Amino acid sequence: MLEYCEFLLNTGVAFALGVGGVILMGVVLYDFVREIGHVPFVAQVLRLLSGLLLVFIFTELISTLRVVIATRAVKVEPFLIVGIVAAIRRVIVISAEAKDLLGTVRFRDVILEISVLTATVFVLALAILALRMSGQRDHEVTLEHTE
Repeated sequence: MLEYCEFLLNTGVAFALGVGGVILMGVVLYDFVREIGHVPFVAQVLRLLSGLLLVFIFTELISTLRVVIATRAVKVEPFLIVGIVAAIRRVIVISAEAKDLLGTVRFRDVILEISVLTATVFVLALAILALRMSGQRDHEVTLEHTE
């Protein structure tokens, strides 16, 4: 019974992420086209990139859930990749904001956040490298009950 509930919940989450991802993709593209000529082009492209990276995160999470449903095991590496993409997305967003904050008190906080996010990307990349070098690329946590 619990396995069936788990399957239904994972499937529901994957479906919700899929619907949300499609809607988000539409909104991101609509906003990009609508703002052509009204917003500085570089800022517009940065917003497009940020939105598309968020769609990519949705896609990676759906892919990870698909593997979990099919194999009944949680793979570690896809979650590390999602973390890297999320951190890079945030760096892009706050980097665009940083130019307007130059010379203010908040600028130091933004630079600190960028530094922490960069370190996070580095650590997650090292974790992926360590997983791959260990010879077992598909590190997983099996969800099945063993006796």
